[in-house]
Amino acid sequence: MKKKVIAFIGLFISSRLLFAQIPVKHTLNLSIWDPVATSPYDSLSMTRVTLGLSSKTYQLKGVGINLLAHFNEHRVSGFSLNGVGEFVNGNMNGVEVAGLFNVVTGHMHGVQIAAVQNTSVQHAKGMMIAGITNFAIGNARGIQLAGVTNMAGSHFSGVQISSGVNIATSSSDLLQLAGMVNVCSEPINGIQIGMGNYAGGVNGVQAGLLNLCGGEVKGVQVGIINHSKDTSAVKIGLVNINPKTRIQLMTYGGNTTKINTAVRFKNTYTYSILGIGTHYLGLNEKFSGSLFYRVGAGLTPFKRAFISSDAGFSHIENFDNESQATPERMYSLQLRLNLEYYPLSRLGIFASGGYAHTRYYKANRIYENKPIVELGIILF
Repeated sequence: MKKKVIAFIGLFISSRLLFAQIPVKHTLNLSIWDPVATSPYDSLSMTRVTLGLSSKTYQLKGVGINLLAHFNEHRVSGFSLNGVGEFVNGNMNGVEVAGLFNVVTGHMHGVQIAAVQNTSVQHAKGMMIAGITNFAIGNARGIQLAGVTNMAGSHFSGVQISSGVNIATSSSDLLQLAGMVNVCSEPINGIQIGMGNYAGGVNGVQAGLLNLCGGEVKGVQVGIINHSKDTSAVKIGLVNINPKTRIQLMTYGGNTTKINTAVRFKNTYTYSILGIGTHYLGLNEKFSGSLFYRVGAGLTPFKRAFISSDAGFSHIENFDNESQATPERMYSLQLRLNLEYYPLSRLGIFASGGYAHTRYYKANRIYENKPIVELGIILF
């Protein structure tokens, strides 16, 4: 008899402990400020709907709407709308919308929308939309859309779009669209489009004013200046730089612009030149000048000589020299034949001859046709 009583008491205590661990469901929580709320906050509470000024829940499965903020300790599954922000010290599955910020310290699977910033600490999968910044600290997959900056501190696969800067530490499949700069410190498979782009390696496309690749490019770079650490990359731009590119300073005089300084980016057979010249109209006139770009090709017939030919475009500014016969600005199309000789390995002299066809921008008129004669030195 005594054994039966002891067994019954044990069974009773065990059942009470078991039922004590079952989560208590609260259909509705009305909250002003924790702990002023209709439902208590504890580790066994599970809330379906929380409404108020600011609320604190352990687990929300349903809807949360707060004028200020919502704090959740364990998990949020459902929809949350908060005037200031939401902080989830656990996982979030669903949609959270906030006037300022959303923070999830665990896994985020769903959608985050905030006027200022969204932050996901661990794995994120879904969409992050922010007026200023999205920050995924752990691995992430999906879409980041920000007014200013998107940042992925670990591996990111998906799409980053911002008006400012996109940053990813590493990626397998990535599309970055930025108004300013895209950065991926490790090699990417995908596309970068922005004013400036950098990647540790590219299997795809970089398109922008400045494209930099710290490794190998298996694809194409399209921009004003393209740079990569390999020589086999396909580059389409005004200036293309690889490890074998020789960057040289050129200074010379001529009969078009009288004093000229330029930088030449010379590869084995091809080159491009960016430069500036002064006094197009003459040394006795007021200041005038030009900006010019040339692209050419050549060969080395013997050790210290280089023969080349190039074509160029020159934008001419006349400033205060404007008159009925001389417009404020013109452009010139130029062809040249060049002969270079290097008495030293990093010092050369050159002479150029060619032809310039100069026209008005605003009228279909020729300003002048004249031969080109130039003489100068090359450094480096």
